[in-house]
Amino acid sequence: MSRRLRTVLFILPVVLVGMLSLLVHAPGERVLRWLQPSLPVQAVSGSLATGEAILQLRQQGWHVAWDWQPARLLLLGLGVEARVQGPLQADAAYQRGPLSWRLALSGVSIPAGPAEWLGPGAVLPGWQGDALVFSRRHGGAWRRGEGELRTTGGPFRLDMQGQVQALVLPPALWRWRVVDGNLVGELSQRAGNGALATVTLTADNRIQWQLRERLLQLKPGYAGRNNPDLVVLTVSEPLR
Repeated sequence: MSRRLRTVLFILPVVLVGMLSLLVHAPGERVLRWLQPSLPVQAVSGSLATGEAILQLRQQGWHVAWDWQPARLLLLGLGVEARVQGPLQADAAYQRGPLSWRLALSGVSIPAGPAEWLGPGAVLPGWQGDALVFSRRHGGAWRRGEGELRTTGGPFRLDMQGQVQALVLPPALWRWRVVDGNLVGELSQRAGNGALATVTLTADNRIQWQLRERLLQLKPGYAGRNNPDLVVLTVSEPLR
């Protein structure tokens, strides 16, 4: 081995470690705005490695505190642990590799009340969840979806392409699973009376809602007498 090659092999790791250190300790605001100029960042503090930011999404503020895991770069991946507070509160662990990504949420809480992040006029009852795990191939099939959200019930309102669904939801569960590469969330009563609705995030980036007769029967003044399992409304649109 020549002297020049030995010198290069000695210096290269030092340079790479130095560049990584500069990146990790770079001001978080500068890096975030460079990575995504359109990111609605209101305030940022700390570094890329450990910091926090306030984002404004759909007119609602989100506070995110993160702790980056630079060691995952050695595996050609990205790892971040974060605490999210806002319309949704949770501890999050995000991992991104060459082929897929994975998101694990724990201590999930969605407060009752207005939920403009789901659309104008949306209202939700309060939801709680212990652990949710999702994984997907980049731009392709969903690989994993598990966990559930629970509610004791309350006012529910959602505008689905001009069709407003407003009712009082009973105690219910929202369970997640993967079916044929699609992520499916099924809303059902905790009393075990069957499914109320289904939301599907497809492998080709669409979101589809299916409402059953059982859900519409909860609406004040509704007089339908169809089979409770009948899908009476389907709404599908691109996932933004």
